[in-house]
Order: sequence, then structure tokens, then C-alpha cells
Amino acid sequence: MAIYDVDEFSFEVPDGYVDRSTNLFLPPGSLTRSVQMNLLVAREPRTEETAAQQASRLLRDFAAKIPGVKLLGQRDRPLGALPGREARAHAMKNGQPVYQRYFFVGHYGTMLSVIATSARAQSTQCDAIMERFLSSLRLKKL
Repeated sequence: MAIYDVDEFSFEVPDGYVDRSTNLFLPPGSLTRSVQMNLLVAREPRTEETAAQQASRLLRDFAAKIPGVKLLGQRDRPLGALPGREARAHAMKNGQPVYQRYFFVGHYGTMLSVIATSARAQSTQCDAIMERFLSSLRLKKL
């Protein structure tokens, strides 16, 4: 797995703007499949909520945007010394059953949301990709 470093550029951000950027990673050939396996990393500003509370709220927000989503479960899962939260869900996308694995961790003023998505039949591979991602994730001091 290649190391991805997001420090490749810098620019001035207008006053009051917050980082809600998203990175989407796709395997080769995935654009021709009806259900793509993908890994999405999104950033949200941290709130006054605990990491678990903010993660649960974000899960509710995601579920409201995805028709037929069924949350399979969620639990606390730290990343090193930082509190984190993970969850699993099933949904339908374009009539196809989809599996999603979520992980949330707060880092300074940012809540990182990591979402791995695959066809439901590929849930084992999806979990393996998420585990590999989490085992390689190194947060930087800001």
C-alpha cells in the first residue's frame, strides 16, 4: 500500500472557512462496476461533543442521506491514545446491496471520518482494507 501524504501543497484559506475536504480512493477498474469498492476520508470540524457523540451524530446524518441504510452496530475503538468510534452498515445503492464500514477519530480541531464501501458480498475484503488502512494511519501533530 502506497503512503499518501497530504502535505504536498499549501494555500491561504479565507477567514472563517473550515476544512471539509474529502479524499476518495478507488481500486483499478472500479469505474466499470455497478458497486465500487472505495475508501473515503472526510474531514469535519470538531464540536463540543465527545468523539463518540459526534460520530453517532455523523452516522445519523449519513443514514438520513442513504436510502434503506441499516446500522448493524457501533462501538468505541481507540486509535492509539485517541478515542475513536467504528460502525458497520448495510444499504442499497442503485438496487444493489452495499456494505459500509465507518471509523471516526478526532484529531485536534478535526473529526476524521473514514468510510469503506463495497458490494455486500465483498464485506470481508472491505473489512480487510479498513483494517490495513487503520493499522497504517499515522496522525501528524499540527
